[in-house]
Amino acid sequence: MSKNSEKIERVVLKLPASVAGYFRSAFPHGKRSDFLANCILKHKRDSEVKGIEDEFREISKHRK
Repeated sequence: MSKNSEKIERVVLKLPASVAGYFRSAFPHGKRSDFLANCILKHKRDSEVKGIEDEFREISKHRK
């Protein structure tokens, strides 16, 4: 599913005021969602890779 055809949902984040202020100043309106989506997807990929690596480690322990 392409990014443009996917339904968009609004999410409320609770951040410390200093972090929220930096977030607003560092990422202009319209770019914040892209940044967060990319960070979340990267985290998802990294977690999936870690899970696969852990499975391989476990399998390799049994092969020795």
